[in-house]
Amino acid sequence: MDKQEGYQIPTTLYHAALGKMVLDYIGRVHPTVIQQAVESRAVQTLEAIRFILENKRLTDQQCCERIDQLIALFFQELDVKIDRHSEYE
Repeated sequence: MDKQEGYQIPTTLYHAALGKMVLDYIGRVHPTVIQQAVESRAVQTLEAIRFILENKRLTDQQCCERIDQLIALFFQELDVKIDRHSEYE
């Protein structure tokens, strides 16, 4: 809990307030702005994958593992659940 002016305020209240502010802001933003931001993040992920593939010090298995981790992180950031098997589990 955080203290502010002598009162204890639960962190969840801060999260709720911030979440509401974000939703209010997003509601005013044109949908193409959000789409461009997601596409930009996707391009950054693809660039990171390219760097992994070009790294001659990594084995094929290491490349696949790192790429899987990047993809999982990308979907986690978008809050998208992916259900797929992994050859390395």
